[in-house]
Amino acid sequence: MRISANYSQRLLAFPLLFASISILTGCNVLGNGTTSNPAPKLTVSVKPAAAQVRAGDTQQFTATVTIAPASQIAAAASLHPDVQAPPPTPPRPPAQQPVKWSVNGVPGGNSAVGTISAKGLYTAPATLPSSNPVHVTASSSEDAASTAESSVSLENPIPVVSAVSPTTVNVGSFSLTITGRKFVYGATVVFGGQFLSTTFVSPTQLMATGSATPQQVGTVSVDVQNPDPGSSGSGTLAVLVASPANQVSAQVAARFLDQSTWGPTPQLISHVQQIGLKAFLDEQFKAPVSTYPAPGAKDDVGFVEKHFFLNAMQGQDQLRQRVAFALSEIFVISAQKINNPNAFTLWMNMMQNDASGNYQTLLKDVSLSPSMGYYLDIGNNDGCNGCAPNENYAREVLQLFSIGLAQLNPDGSLQTDGSGNPIPTYTQNTIEGFSSIFTGWTYPPTPGSQNGFYNQPYFSGPMIAFDNHHDSKSKLLLNGTTVPPGGTTANDLTAGVQNIFNHPNVGPFISKQLIFKLVTSNPSPAYISRVVAIFNDNGNGVRGDLKAVVTAILMDPEARRGDDPAQVQSTDGHLREPLLFMLSVMRAANTTTDGGDSLRYYASNMRQEPFNSPTVFNFYPPTYKIPGTQLLGPEFKLLNTSTTIARINFVNDLVYGNVGQNTKIDLSSYVAMAADPNALMDSLSAVLLHGSLSDSARGTVANALTQITDPKRRTKAAFYLIAGSSQFQVQH
Repeated sequence: MRISANYSQRLLAFPLLFASISILTGCNVLGNGTTSNPAPKLTVSVKPAAAQVRAGDTQQFTATVTIAPASQIAAAASLHPDVQAPPPTPPRPPAQQPVKWSVNGVPGGNSAVGTISAKGLYTAPATLPSSNPVHVTASSSEDAASTAESSVSLENPIPVVSAVSPTTVNVGSFSLTITGRKFVYGATVVFGGQFLSTTFVSPTQLMATGSATPQQVGTVSVDVQNPDPGSSGSGTLAVLVASPANQVSAQVAARFLDQSTWGPTPQLISHVQQIGLKAFLDEQFKAPVSTYPAPGAKDDVGFVEKHFFLNAMQGQDQLRQRVAFALSEIFVISAQKINNPNAFTLWMNMMQNDASGNYQTLLKDVSLSPSMGYYLDIGNNDGCNGCAPNENYAREVLQLFSIGLAQLNPDGSLQTDGSGNPIPTYTQNTIEGFSSIFTGWTYPPTPGSQNGFYNQPYFSGPMIAFDNHHDSKSKLLLNGTTVPPGGTTANDLTAGVQNIFNHPNVGPFISKQLIFKLVTSNPSPAYISRVVAIFNDNGNGVRGDLKAVVTAILMDPEARRGDDPAQVQSTDGHLREPLLFMLSVMRAANTTTDGGDSLRYYASNMRQEPFNSPTVFNFYPPTYKIPGTQLLGPEFKLLNTSTTIARINFVNDLVYGNVGQNTKIDLSSYVAMAADPNALMDSLSAVLLHGSLSDSARGTVANALTQITDPKRRTKAAFYLIAGSSQFQVQH
């Protein structure tokens, strides 16, 4: 406190006032003019007075500074009437506190004990210090002797797990790699409640070893536990414990084949039992491709449809065909517009070749396909000066083939803005940019014709480029990316495909639909996230590896949990779309066929004739919900009274009549068991329902069978009743 000259004179004249001022200033003045034990004239307080903060987290501290109590000032003023006591100074708001912060005596702290900002925001160190707790101190900027401190107990962070590898282990010894963040030395991996021997690799990776018991077969939860201080556990991931390959049950094999082929057969079930699930996938990826032969001059699209049924029934590459068909329902072309069978032969051969390749390759092949060029008007899309490029493909490649209309989280859920509205993925300006990207392409020239830009539609190979018909101006693409002017037709298309391929929506948009097609219409967000993580990086730094994605979908713990009937959930599975329904029944009946013409008519009656989607949106939309519920059930869009009867009629005609002159069934392996109704039902249930025929259905079928004595008639009745049942309609 500064004392003016006038005050100095008064102090000499009035000793009593000297004592009063000493009270006012908080000083004890001795006779020789010195002070003794000066008391702080300012008081500092810190809130909170104590805190618990996890490593890397933050804690806001506030400091309040006040002057000496008002009663002390009043007492000093009462000693002499000439002294005018100054008014009390009110506490300043926290943002204006004149304090300096330190941690363990270090101004502003440091990386070892944590840092603190000028506004009191403390950030704990990433690694706990040897000295714990630490002390956060606020010192008055006006009086360094005025301080207050808070004791901060530092705790280990809460660990976060993002992935576990492998997701499937066999009974017996296993090793796991856990990735995530906020792991600390001493962290432990917990497997089904048991602590594993764990090696700390880094804050983002742990390795653990353990042993799974036969009692743990099924889904087991895995989490990470950080040690004290502040011991805490992460969220959980799922690992499937499976029996060794030679212990795969017939039921598990049949269910796996339901998801990965056009339908189980007794022979294929036995094969999977012998080699195991993963080995079967590896075998399928290497199987020879069931190609579509070139049609004759007089053939129509029916020729390609016949080969679709023939390949599905006889082809060794069952998985490739299922995936290729699923992709063809995302990347749609249709005979509603294209009546040339060569277009579909070329298209399906391309789909099958790319089904286990890379999504970026598939997207580029689709963009250059003359079949797509004709269906969505890329072919002869002129970008000359004054031309308005066609927007059809530009719009659908974004909306339907890659990213969808709204931004997605990695688990497939919608991202929303502050008002809860979906965030669009693109604008009309983006559409215009891509419509210009896809200019300058025309069809291959027909034999004997002169090559030029306006070639007639011809389906012999990829489209060809004409730079003088390409829009060469700059083009706005996704995420604000701009393609500079002057690019060639081929280079701009490559840039456009890469721009789409790298958009974060592609993983969840494509992965979710493939899960729908192969496993379930209502996957959990965690299931989607695990598959999307593989889409984004197959483990070797490769994005878009469809082989890895399909493997992840089929081997995921959520896909496999139904292998244990006790773990089946009511939302698991999906309605068999008509073609899957027909082919599963035919394969279970050991059917031989040339793909006969009548099969496509049965499919048409169920509203799914091959290659005849009514629109680019496929036979049914992936977002369709089962009426009266919030459950997704895309295939239910095709189910009504008429199509339900068509399904039953198909089974009836297959078993009791015929579905084509050259389509024959062979139920002899089932007839051999017909003397025992229970054995007959077991054998049919094993192939059609992977052994899950319900007790109520079994009772109904048994009552019908006991009234039939002829073995062949009994077998046909059993097959008809089970294959036509509602239980078979839904694939679990």
